[in-house]
Amino acid sequence: MMGDFRMASGLLMAMLFLMAIPASIADGGDVTIMQQTGEQPSHENNTFYLWGQSSGTPCWGHFNNSDDGSANEGYAENTQGNGKMEIEWTCRMDPPLGDDFALEVDAEIQVHLMIDINGDWENGVGNCQTDCENLNISLMKGGLEVAKYEYTSMSSGENEIAITFPVNETLQVWDDATDNPGIRVRMVLYAQSGIFCFLGGCDAEFRMYFSGQEEAQFNGTATFPILNDTASEEILGPEDTGGDDETPGFGIFAAASAIGIAAFARRKQE
Repeated sequence: MMGDFRMASGLLMAMLFLMAIPASIADGGDVTIMQQTGEQPSHENNTFYLWGQSSGTPCWGHFNNSDDGSANEGYAENTQGNGKMEIEWTCRMDPPLGDDFALEVDAEIQVHLMIDINGDWENGVGNCQTDCENLNISLMKGGLEVAKYEYTSMSSGENEIAITFPVNETLQVWDDATDNPGIRVRMVLYAQSGIFCFLGGCDAEFRMYFSGQEEAQFNGTATFPILNDTASEEILGPEDTGGDDETPGFGIFAAASAIGIAAFARRKQE
């Protein structure tokens, strides 16, 4: 009688232990998922914030307005004392896109940047002959450039830039497997030269500000007109919610139950 009680108690404790392990694992996974979800796009969370290192490489973006790994200075900068300087920085979403999303056709993706420059960048002016380039801002889906805007109104010093990309059918659906969003900036300019350059101020300079600035006009962002869940479902189809076999710990719980049943059955036979 006492042996039966001890055996039943021990088996119960073992089952509870096995059940507790996946619960703790699931809790840890939920924390990670919640953190990543805060950086993923949605109808309410539709602003892509730009971040990066002071060199501009790497730079990245996500849908959260804070990032502990971004440059302390709040911007990326490149300076060159003579010759040609080529800038090409691509800020891809990190963490990568976790789910498909859909945009409203005929709405606009709004990009806002603050760029500070110095040097020559217009062909036929100063040291620019035929190989300089205006500021070009590209919208990326994975490795594919799907839209580009050439900004021709740059001036020396700070330039607050606000451009839009109209949403067409090509830009409507973003697949999490292939269409990780990104913003690319490219510009080619030269350091200036002349008899007065020994006093300084003739370097080629390019600075781009990231998000997290105290003054709103300095934040680098891109806002996507993301459809709500109901409208998105009409385009993307219903989400696959999965079954019970995808529940963390379900397999262990089932195994523990089977062990318990088998043990009691064996004891009964004996």
